[in-house]
Amino acid sequence: MTITPEDLVRREVCHLASSLVHTLAVGGSIGHDVRELEQLTEQAQALSFPLPDYESAALDEGWKRAAGADTDPTKPRPVVWIHEDHDEEADTAEEACELSEIEPYDREVFEHWIVTDWLADKLEARGEKVDKDFAGLTIWARTTTGQAIAMDEVISSICEELNAPHTPAAA
Repeated sequence: MTITPEDLVRREVCHLASSLVHTLAVGGSIGHDVRELEQLTEQAQALSFPLPDYESAALDEGWKRAAGADTDPTKPRPVVWIHEDHDEEADTAEEACELSEIEPYDREVFEHWIVTDWLADKLEARGEKVDKDFAGLTIWARTTTGQAIAMDEVISSICEELNAPHTPAAA
């Protein structure tokens, strides 16, 4: 069975939580345990900060994924980054940026969504910002807005992985 991005969103994205996160990020309400409120406020602030985009920065500076590199995020070395001016390879875009002293771009967070733990794991594996224990909720800090979630590149990527033909393991 093929899963569409719309199916994935209906199944795994629960509720919009931007107002909750914003309220807590600017100080929250009074009347709660101060320590718990301070911790939740710090988590809300972290969810509101921009997400570093090492991949775009590395690509713009001439780094490339090695031809034929495996893009399976579950394997130990999913992508090899190479640059014609460097003798060294990098295992990650972040490492490529460090080797070239490149500052990552900031991807602004626009929305916060309550998602399932399963989707949170898939999003984190693709570099998305997620908090798996935000007052008992799992929150995704979405860096796109103005379009349906099903249209996000990261959601399409997850669907492509789910819909890819799987070869059975050798007996």
